[in-house]
Amino acid sequence: MTNDDAPYRSLSREGEENNTVNVALLIRLDAKPGKEADVVNFLRDGLSLVQEEPATTTWFGIHLGPSMFCIFDAFPDESGRQAHLSGRVAAALTPRASELFAQPPTIEKVDVLAAKLPSQRGGGNYSINP
Repeated sequence: MTNDDAPYRSLSREGEENNTVNVALLIRLDAKPGKEADVVNFLRDGLSLVQEEPATTTWFGIHLGPSMFCIFDAFPDESGRQAHLSGRVAAALTPRASELFAQPPTIEKVDVLAAKLPSQRGGGNYSINP
């Protein structure tokens, strides 16, 4: 079930409504043999691209195993998620997918049920989506 199907409300640690992250993407990447280092470099380079996206609240490039990688990123709403899907990282990934990956990336749209995010005040920003 995605955020389009059910109304989720994000609550901050203090119980006030907080729309920092409600939806996310989980993208699984299976590197071709011998292309693992290229995928690592692609993910590291991707960070600078997503830093320019105001609606991308969090973004992680993750190494799961010898050839398995993933990207996890979260957004305040569906419009932020869609902006990211049509953004510079996706534009950079698409032409290189057949070169880098054994199979097309698997893109899953997911809802964020709870999150702890850094805040400018220090500590953390906790959210729970009922």
